[in-house]
Amino acid sequence: MLIESVDQTVTPVQREQVYRRNFLFFLMDGTLFMVAINLIGTTTVIPDFIRHLTNSEILIGLSSSLFDIGWLLPQLFVARYVVRAARKKWWFVGPNIPVRFVILLFAILIVVLGKERTGLILAAFLICYGIAAVGDGLVGVPWADLTGSSLDGRWRARFFGIMSALTGLIMLGLSPLIGQILSDSGPEFPNNYALLFGAAGVLFALSILPTLFIHELPGGKAVKEVPPLREFLPDLGRVLRHDSSFRAMVIVRMFSNLFIMAGPFYIGFATTQLGLTSATAVPVFLAMQTTGSVTGALLYSWLGARHNLLYIRLALGAGPLLPISALLASVVGPVPLYAGFFIAGLVVSNLFMSYLNWVVGYATPDKRPIYAGLFNTVAAVTSLIAPLLAGTIAQSLGYEALFVVALLMALIALFVTVRYVRDPQPAAGVETL
Repeated sequence: MLIESVDQTVTPVQREQVYRRNFLFFLMDGTLFMVAINLIGTTTVIPDFIRHLTNSEILIGLSSSLFDIGWLLPQLFVARYVVRAARKKWWFVGPNIPVRFVILLFAILIVVLGKERTGLILAAFLICYGIAAVGDGLVGVPWADLTGSSLDGRWRARFFGIMSALTGLIMLGLSPLIGQILSDSGPEFPNNYALLFGAAGVLFALSILPTLFIHELPGGKAVKEVPPLREFLPDLGRVLRHDSSFRAMVIVRMFSNLFIMAGPFYIGFATTQLGLTSATAVPVFLAMQTTGSVTGALLYSWLGARHNLLYIRLALGAGPLLPISALLASVVGPVPLYAGFFIAGLVVSNLFMSYLNWVVGYATPDKRPIYAGLFNTVAAVTSLIAPLLAGTIAQSLGYEALFVVALLMALIALFVTVRYVRDPQPAAGVETL
């Protein structure tokens, strides 16, 4: 049973019309944003770019995880203030306007700094990418609340699935172009990467426009006073103690983060240990990952609207195949890793959206901002630890050891999901925040 906000002044016919209209605007915003993210993919372009600037595996892992960390960390504290507003749209739209220009600014900085100043480029990347991540984190909770109040469960699953499918199809067309840009016949370093970051920056900026036209339906009631932290934080602890299904999903998310911590190192494994060049590895792996994401998105747009939890279990069941393929590749060559990147697209690109859809459907409208913020912020702890752990393992013990750890994390996430997570039900009996 999905918990949706209800406005007695809007008829079912009018509500369905609003859902349809909002679906298009959410889809345009989401597709532009996701294509931009994929142009500078955290498991392909970014780790390959950072490897040109430093040989530190820890920094490579941190750079690829930086967006997740910055996006997740502020959400719980944003949720504490967002609950004061009955309408959340401008909490989402307002901060987006300056923040989504930051990556475009970084692309310009790459060109200005030039290839001789790799240390400054690395510092500029960490600052600009970090600002973009934290800025997106500020709007994460309002965005989740908007998808809960202004789309119902059917339209929300379709939005997530079709957005992923469209993104994947576009990226399939762009993959050869990315390969050409990074090849010897493309611009020289670092202008080749500046071109990719610049294209992503333009798409980020354009994605602002559709959000202006989203029609917000009423969600939870506004809270008159924000509770002080000495009351707020213990209440969050009570939610995790008493809401066992939500707690289990938080644990699944944390182990999923530890599973994907190996993501930035597959491309390094391919280029440094399997002997592939960046011009070959990046576009081919990106194409395989994108093909998988299209397949998974089509499956999710159908299955997610009917049985979101079943999709999560199936995706996690396929997850261990990625590190297994890398371990096989270390013995027989890169071919299994191509299949692994297909599985990565099939699993990871839609998995975290299915988690969010579960949480949005599980929480009551009044508690949705808090549940979404708590879910993401707790997960941020493992996102912060994961790149440091993964980089240390890769640098000290080798890539294969990291892939074995990732395999174990995927299996634990699958076990918890099957054993403890149930379909969304009203979060009743949990003490009120």
